[in-house]
Amino acid sequence: MLGTDDAGAWVVGIDGSANAEHALTWAATHADGRTNCLRLVTAWQVPLSGPAVETWPMGSPAYDRDLLMASAQRLVDDAAATAGDSCDVELQTSIAHGGAAAVLLDAGDEASLLVVGTRGRGGFQRLLLGSTSTQCATHASRPIAVIPERAELTETQDIVVGVDGSPNSINALHWALDFATPETRVEAMSVWDTSPLAAGADQFFFPEATGLAEERFHHLVDDVEADHPGGKAITRTFVTGMPRQTIAERSESTDLVVVGARGHGAIGAAVIGSVSTWLLHHVPRAIVVVPGTAD
Repeated sequence: MLGTDDAGAWVVGIDGSANAEHALTWAATHADGRTNCLRLVTAWQVPLSGPAVETWPMGSPAYDRDLLMASAQRLVDDAAATAGDSCDVELQTSIAHGGAAAVLLDAGDEASLLVVGTRGRGGFQRLLLGSTSTQCATHASRPIAVIPERAELTETQDIVVGVDGSPNSINALHWALDFATPETRVEAMSVWDTSPLAAGADQFFFPEATGLAEERFHHLVDDVEADHPGGKAITRTFVTGMPRQTIAERSESTDLVVVGARGHGAIGAAVIGSVSTWLLHHVPRAIVVVPGTAD
C-alpha cells in the first residue's frame, strides 16, 4: 500500500458537522497501513453576520479571539478523541484563522491526502456538495477524498478508476493501486464517448478509432501494471457511452471512485474537469480526485 513516510499525513477537515464526522470516520477506518498520521484541521474567524452581530457588540466576549480559538481547539480535540478509538496512527490537531477552504488547502499542500465531507454546517441541505468541499476539490494540489454522508465506512474492497488516457487519469490509477490492499479489486474503466460533440469527435466520424482507443487503453494499463511489479492485476473495462452517466452507474456497486482532476476533454485552463465535477455533485460515493502533481 501507499508509503507515506515522505508523502506526509492525511489532513481531515473538521467543522462540527455530521458530514465532517463521517469523513473523519472514513479516514480513521482507512488510515492504518496507509499513513502514519491523521491531522485534524479546523478554521476559525470572527463572524461577520448573523444573530450574534445584533446581540453582541464588537469587543464583547462573542468576538474574543482567545475564546474563538479555544472553541476551535476543543472542536478538533473532541474529534481526535473520538477517532482515536478506531485507528492506531498518530493524531494531531491544528487550528488556523481564515476561511475554511483556504485553511484546508494550505494544510493539504503538505499532505498525502486531504479528506473532506461533502457539506458542512453552512451548506444548503438539498445540495450534495457544499462550497468548501467544492473549492477544495477544485483547487487541491494533492489528492482529495470527498466523502458523502451516505458513503460506506467499512474497508474499501472495490475501486473503480476512470481512465481516459490523460496523464491525470494514469496518476489516478497509480494512486488507486497504492491505496488498495491485496484483497481490493481495482478496475480501470475507460468510456469511449460516442457523442458527436466529444472532443475531436474522431469516434463519430471514424468508427474504427474505437478499436484503436481500446488498444491504447490496454497498453496504458499494461504500463501501469509494469510500474507495480509483484502487485495486483487490474481489472479492465472498455465500453462506449457517455462517461459521466456510465461511471455513475458503475459507482452504485463500488466502494470508491477515483478520477483524475482533468481529462482529455477538459478545457486546458481548468483545474478540475467537467466529468470529475459532475461526479462529485451527483454520485453519493466516496470519490478521490487525483491531480497531475500526485506522484
